[in-house]
Amino acid sequence: MQYYSQQRLPTHVYTQPETYGLSRLPVDQASTLIPDAYTAADFFALEQEKIFATAWVAVGCLQQVQNPGDILVTEVAGRSILVMRDKTGKLGAFYNVCRHRGSKLLEKSCNIKSLHCPYHAWVYGLDGQCLGTSMFRNEKIVDTVPSNGGETDLSDTALFDKKNYGLLPLSVQTWGFLVFVNLSAQTTPLEEWLGDIPQKFQSHVLENWEIFGEKNYDVASNYKLIEENFMEYYHLPFVHPELTNVSRMEDHHRSQGAGMYTGMLTTPVSRDVDSVWLNLPAAQGLNKEHLEAAYHICIFPNVTITILPNHAFCMITDPIRANQTRERTFLLTPPGTLDNESHTSMFLELVKFWDMVNTQDLGIVERVQLGLSNTAFTGGRMCPKFEEPLHRYQNWVADRMCGIHRVPSGDNDARV
Repeated sequence: MQYYSQQRLPTHVYTQPETYGLSRLPVDQASTLIPDAYTAADFFALEQEKIFATAWVAVGCLQQVQNPGDILVTEVAGRSILVMRDKTGKLGAFYNVCRHRGSKLLEKSCNIKSLHCPYHAWVYGLDGQCLGTSMFRNEKIVDTVPSNGGETDLSDTALFDKKNYGLLPLSVQTWGFLVFVNLSAQTTPLEEWLGDIPQKFQSHVLENWEIFGEKNYDVASNYKLIEENFMEYYHLPFVHPELTNVSRMEDHHRSQGAGMYTGMLTTPVSRDVDSVWLNLPAAQGLNKEHLEAAYHICIFPNVTITILPNHAFCMITDPIRANQTRERTFLLTPPGTLDNESHTSMFLELVKFWDMVNTQDLGIVERVQLGLSNTAFTGGRMCPKFEEPLHRYQNWVADRMCGIHRVPSGDNDARV
């Protein structure tokens, strides 16, 4: 069996199992994912179809589509997507394309009562149904492409029924404050994808948490580098000396169940007098073990969340190209937190803190992207103590590229 340890591989090997042989070894022997996975345009194109077109992809936060008429415009695997709340309160997801001639319907998120195609004014409801097709009449017309051997046909537009031309739907589900879509007709249930996460955070009631801070970052790196950086704390004392005051190295522990996620836990969250991590009030009704713990969760393929008793920091990565990512970040708090004016200044300090930490992270992943583009680098060794989550994540990438769809076990599962 040939294991690849070089760059600029031919495209066809990206979907062959032997390409990832060195990454499949146990973590204390494994090499990192092939560099082409981060730098090659052909790998990126395949990855969009093999991973993003088949996975539960995070596209936004629940509060962005909270009210009837709210529409979130986003993109998954190169397809423009609409996530919409209809008049009855039901959430739906549809492809952002008119059923007449294929025009893109909306350019940006909004709140509207109906969708009007800018090309020929077809109208769609918030439930995706086609409501109107301008200038279609029930009348006999000449068919310019005869089907009876040369004689002119008369066609009847009454055969057209707008009920058959609603927007094309796709799967949409939510957990906590996150909204997920899945483009595949054969989906792994979201419950199986998330594993034990919903049960673990049940007492947080995350679906009620509110967005109070948003910021987007344009990053000159592959999206996977951002995800991988989040899931290991090996770099903390070197990149984030400030963060180690509240998230000490010795307080990090694995928190890994079955599911398509990686999980780490910081407990206790250190009480540094200069930090506001725990100064805001905790969510009401939390289980005791959550009161002084921070959870660091990466849900494959593109969302990371840090959940503390009193706030959460969420990052959604939208791949643009092999070396470019749009990162959307959200800072959320339990309902009512900022009703008290005295909490506002504490929250603003949180905003500054997370922006500082994130900026440090993005600076380092951009350096890694540049290094991976150097053909002298063909892969590195994993550090077992700190980088097992990366090993888990990178093997998911290998699985999906090879057409293997499986949900891995957790630490307490006897299966290998």
